[in-house]
Amino acid sequence: GNKMILPQSALDHLARLNISYPMLFQVNNESTGRRTHAGVQEFIAEEGMCYLPYWMMCNLALQEGQIVHITNTTLPKGTFVKLQPVLSEFLEISNPRAVLENSLRNFATLTVGDSVVIDYNDKKYEIEVVECKPSDAISIIEADVNVDFAPPKDYKEPERMPAHDTSSFQTKVEESELAAPEPEPKGPQLFGGSGQRIDGKAIKTPLSSPAVGPAGAAAPPSVEDELDEKMPWRRRLRNGVKWVNPPYGFNMGH
Repeated sequence: GNKMILPQSALDHLARLNISYPMLFQVNNESTGRRTHAGVQEFIAEEGMCYLPYWMMCNLALQEGQIVHITNTTLPKGTFVKLQPVLSEFLEISNPRAVLENSLRNFATLTVGDSVVIDYNDKKYEIEVVECKPSDAISIIEADVNVDFAPPKDYKEPERMPAHDTSSFQTKVEESELAAPEPEPKGPQLFGGSGQRIDGKAIKTPLSSPAVGPAGAAAPPSVEDELDEKMPWRRRLRNGVKWVNPPYGFNMGH
């Protein structure tokens, strides 16, 4: 968390002052001008000494043994905070929001610009405070704070693959289909001859079938042929089939 250990004399001095609880403090490094805020855990430090978490010393650019200025302060209760993980490894946790909310219970304040450190599964994750409301420094003790996440600093969006132009591909396929010539038949051609009718008339070719016989335009059927096709009884033999010439040996005596 971000709680300090102060000497007993600090508690005695604060008890004589009209201060508000919980006790919150502003911590300044006057040599660099950096500041942050913190709470107090215990008053058991040696006189003239103050113990800070290591990540707070890094934020303040403090070295061990340097002088730090601590002032009691009052901060408003926070309503909103926006956090940004420094590395994308934090997103690999199964439930990063639950881990963060559980870790923030050990914090008393949050200050914009601080980089807090969270310990989880023997690893340290650095989280930067990007935004706080209603002010740049807030108290999160017994406060209902809405937490929002910004993408990690090292996060890179995946590159999108360019879409393939399918219209030109379809046009090329259609052109190839139109330009492809029909293959010529190879090998012997069956039934390549022409037929003849017994009565000597021309063979009528149906319109839906290919031409029969030698190449050339066939003569259109005559009106009589069309009538014979529609009314075949016009050419019937009267009195049925009969002999025109008597057969050999007909009507001869024995």
